Amino acid sequence: MKKHKLIFLLIFVSIFLLITNCNSTEPPDDELKPGRRDYTWTVDTLNYPYATLNRIWGSSPTDVWAISPGDWDKSVSHFNGQHWLSYGVNGITVPHAIFGFEQNKIFLGDENGKVWMYNGTWSIFALLSKDGHTDISFHNIWGETQNDFYIFGGYPDTLIGAYNNSVIAHYFNGSWSMIETKGINGTVSNLYKNLSDNKIYVLTYKMGGYLHPDSSIVYDYSGNFRKIYSSVWTEGLQADISLINDEVYFILGNQIAKRVNDKFETFLQVNDNNFYQRIWGRNEKDIFLFMLDGLTHYNGTDIEYLFTLSKPRTQIFGAVLFEKEVFFLVYESQTNLNLIYHGKLN
Repeated sequence: MKKHKLIFLLIFVSIFLLITNCNSTEPPDDELKPGRRDYTWTVDTLNYPYATLNRIWGSSPTDVWAISPGDWDKSVSHFNGQHWLSYGVNGITVPHAIFGFEQNKIFLGDENGKVWMYNGTWSIFALLSKDGHTDISFHNIWGETQNDFYIFGGYPDTLIGAYNNSVIAHYFNGSWSMIETKGINGTVSNLYKNLSDNKIYVLTYKMGGYLHPDSSIVYDYSGNFRKIYSSVWTEGLQADISLINDEVYFILGNQIAKRVNDKFETFLQVNDNNFYQRIWGRNEKDIFLFMLDGLTHYNGTDIEYLFTLSKPRTQIFGAVLFEKEVFFLVYESQTNLNLIYHGKLN
C-alpha cells in the first residue's frame, strides 16, 4: 500500500512541475537580452595634425592600442587605463593594421611586407612577398588564435598604381602561406570566418582611378573566391562586413544582412540617410552603428543615438568592445583631432 502511495505522489509531483513550467511567463535564462545603453562617456583628445589614428584593438579596458600611418613618432599609441602614450618604433614606417590575442601577443601590419609582433617589445615577425613583390601594404589582420590568423592588403597594379593586387597571407602553426587571390581585385580590407557555414568572407576596395568608379566588393571563399556582391564605393552605397559573435554581418548600402543557405537574408533595414555602412557589436541585440552625425545603438527592437558628432565629415574608424566598456576611434577632419570616445556602463 505504501508503495502505491509513493508512486502516486511521484506522478503528481511530475505533473505539477510540468504544468508549472509550461505556464511560466519567465524567459529562459539563456534568452538574449537587449544591449544596454546607459553609458557614461568621456573623450580623450590626441592633437596629432599629421597622424590620423585609423585602427584600434585592445585586450582589456586597461590595454588598448591604436595606430597611425602618419607622423612616425606618433604612429603607435597605447592606453593603460589612465592615459595615452604615443611613440614611434624603429623600422615601423606606415602601419595600417593591428590585431592581437592577448596582452603580450599583438601583431602589426606595415608596408613593404613587414609583420611585427609585440610581446613586451616590438620586433619583426615576418617579411612577406607575393609573386616577387615586396611592396605589399597590409591593411588589416584577423584570426582565431595566435597560431591561426590572416594578414591582408594589396600591392600596386601597373595600370593606375593603386593597391588593387589583392594579398592574403595565412599564418598557421608556425608557417606562412600565400592564398591564391586569382579572381579577386582590390585592397583586402576585411576578412572573417563565418561560424554557421564555415566559409571565409572577404571585402575588397578597388580603386578605379580615371577609368572606373571606385568599388566595394564582397567575396566568399571555400577553396576558390566567388563574388557575391559589389557596389560603388561611395557614401550611402558602399559595402562592408563585420564579425559579431562569430557571425559575419553584411552591410549592403542601408541593408544589414546575414548569409543563409547561400543567399542574403535581411537582418535590419536602416532607413536613415546618415547611416555610413559601419557596424560593431557584441551580439544581434547589441550593435553600434556609425552615422554621419553620431553613434547609434540597435538593441533588437529599435535604434537610438548614444552620442552626436557636431562637426561635418567626422569619421568613426574603429571600435573595441568589452563587457562593460567600449572605445570608439573618432577623427574630426575639420580640426585634425583624434578623439577616443570611452563609454562605461553605469
